Amino acid sequence: MGSIRARYSNSFFRWYLGYTALETDLLFFIVYDAMFLTEVKGLSVAAVSWLTFLSLGFSLIIQYPLLKWINRVGNKTAVITGSVCFVLSSACITFAPGFIVVLIGGFIKCIAHTLSAIGTAVLKRKLVSEYKEDMYVTYQSDASGITSIVMMITSLLCGSLFEINAYLPMFACMGLSSAGVVCAVFITRGDTSSNEICIRNLEKKRRRASMSSFGILLLISFAMFTAITGTGLTYARLNFQTLLNDHEPGHIIWLLGLISSLVYLLRFLSNILMSRTYSTFKDRAAVLVSIMLTAGLILQILPWITGNTGKRAIMIAGYFMIAFARDPFITLVQNISLKVDEVEAQQGSLVALNTAKKAGALFLSAVGSLLTKWGIVYVMLLMLCISLANIFVCNSAISRQQAK
Repeated sequence: MGSIRARYSNSFFRWYLGYTALETDLLFFIVYDAMFLTEVKGLSVAAVSWLTFLSLGFSLIIQYPLLKWINRVGNKTAVITGSVCFVLSSACITFAPGFIVVLIGGFIKCIAHTLSAIGTAVLKRKLVSEYKEDMYVTYQSDASGITSIVMMITSLLCGSLFEINAYLPMFACMGLSSAGVVCAVFITRGDTSSNEICIRNLEKKRRRASMSSFGILLLISFAMFTAITGTGLTYARLNFQTLLNDHEPGHIIWLLGLISSLVYLLRFLSNILMSRTYSTFKDRAAVLVSIMLTAGLILQILPWITGNTGKRAIMIAGYFMIAFARDPFITLVQNISLKVDEVEAQQGSLVALNTAKKAGALFLSAVGSLLTKWGIVYVMLLMLCISLANIFVCNSAISRQQAK
């Protein structure tokens, strides 16, 4: 306890915990997004699928323009603007009269996700200023752990609020997003990144340097891993939801909320363990996490091969393993990408990671939609192949980075 108290004696780090917990995504909405859009807003399943596809496409298109803007305004403006975008997004989705306004809200959320990613650069710069640069994984793991607890609580509350009024979870989402704006203001106080960015000098000195093989491999690995632990988990949840078709919407939300709560509890534990694992294996821990992801996918597929014996338990165990691996890998890759001093390089690395994440999700979503016509097991087999490839790519990237 003493070490934790010492780590958070500076108010910046306490505010950063709140910022990460409130600005990772739209709380409450991520629990019952499909249910809210179909049951409350009256959109068809096909329309919801189009929302996902168009949002991913927009997110890819907007990455480079956003990076140019971030380079000009610096971390402070980018982070606060991202927080405001989360509020606007939740408002659009909540009060949308139809598909178009919901789509606009989705587009704004894509912008918010990219801008909020710059918050990790703010953390890195603060640690460097306090000569704690090697503690990024520790602080970010703490923040991700708190985020998991907050998401677990909101998942448990979502069902109760929904039963009172279908809009209450979204109103709560707007309130928490507004609180996130306050946290964003506090963590960016005193940020001087905008003063360090000189656009004219940067343009004069910029060289057309190709990305290193290490950087390319790292982005590919990140794209594959996050596609499986993000979009891929949606396909894993389909296995559960098909068993719940005869239940009432409110009951389905309760069950999904319970499963989500358990997932977030596991993510909290994985973030706690990450700090200890990193102290032993350093960046090589990313390879170990990749192996765990593959093991989880094998458990997802195993029941299709062995039959129905213990099918649900095995699939749920695999689902939990995939979720367990998610946060540690992202934190490790962020730490590797932020091992540069220049503000523009840090911003570029974070936006590049976000672009890779969206590209991977778009690919898996598109191919997965085709494969589901033959059965969900084919999607799971595809993800297993991608996961196996990721172990090789991740190991190659870390080896090249350590060889420098």
